[in-house]
Amino acid sequence: MNFWKPKYLIRLDDASHFSNLEKWNKVEYILNRYNVKPLVAVIPNNMDNNLMYSTINKNFWNTVKEWQINGWEIAMHGYNHVYHKCNRYDLIFPFYNRSEFGGLTLNEQIEKLKNANQLFISNNVKPRFWVAPSHTFDLKTLEALEKVTDIRIISDGIAYSTFFKNGFNFIPQQLWNFKNKFYGTWTICLHPDTMTESELINLDLFLKNKSVKNQIIEFKDLVFNKRGLKFSDKIYSNFFWIKYNLKLSLKKYLFINE
Repeated sequence: MNFWKPKYLIRLDDASHFSNLEKWNKVEYILNRYNVKPLVAVIPNNMDNNLMYSTINKNFWNTVKEWQINGWEIAMHGYNHVYHKCNRYDLIFPFYNRSEFGGLTLNEQIEKLKNANQLFISNNVKPRFWVAPSHTFDLKTLEALEKVTDIRIISDGIAYSTFFKNGFNFIPQQLWNFKNKFYGTWTICLHPDTMTESELINLDLFLKNKSVKNQIIEFKDLVFNKRGLKFSDKIYSNFFWIKYNLKLSLKKYLFINE
């Protein structure tokens, strides 16, 4: 693959027993139409009231197995997606002051991951990737993953390309909508449950674009090595977090002065 051409990956978050099947089916139809194989972040035991979009789907795990058979990659997306408060600066990626895992003791995280892993095993689904709810986890999460699971690939991070850190391969995830880039590996994270009709149309148009078609790759095509962040990755990451923190400060200032 040519490094100087951008490569795009598609990730779908928050698949659970309570997903909006109508919207997920629409997304699946579009992806299958263009033979795109995404990574699906599966919540094995969703208890997050904000993600209850339907009554319980008793056929959910069969659907997950069908995705995997169809070449879609499966990620463990936490255990129950229920958050507690924490200090975002204690996390590997400081997005939010909340987490399902970050800030808990090692034993507490091990227990949650054991429960999550057992649900995947009992339903004959093998996740190869980790996707933390809200991108929030800490070094103890990595230690727990290493002790409890076979997962050594994480979909997260701000960089131009894959990198190796703390014994894990990281696939950067930097986009939440469709943008044309000049180079690098870009994961576009979508949330099918909340996608509007216009967003579904944009997904179809993006995948239909001939200039983009050959730049969309599968997760299995990624090449990993023991290389850490390159200098260009560090510059991009630093710039991203400066902008992110400025936006948070601006929102806080506007809220206080309303």
